[in-house]
Amino acid sequence: MANILKILGVLGALVPLILTLIKQFETPGFGAEKKQVILNAIASIYDSVEITFISKEKLLGIAGNFIDIAVAFFNVVGWFKHKNPIDSS
Repeated sequence: MANILKILGVLGALVPLILTLIKQFETPGFGAEKKQVILNAIASIYDSVEITFISKEKLLGIAGNFIDIAVAFFNVVGWFKHKNPIDSS
């Protein structure tokens, strides 16, 4: 039970961090590269904090899924603006 609470605490801290990093790295294109930069930052934090109650791979998997969900949401609501490479005007 204690580990579940620790995991929930880490996830609670991870969500605002991921949202901030998504906003900071937002530029049109290069989605996979931007996602990898965010995952690398989370892996670095994982290593420096020495979390032992959840594996790095599991945490990065959860973070990767959350990144995909957050970016999809931001695309749906129009927060990210995509440039059209072909100007039809």
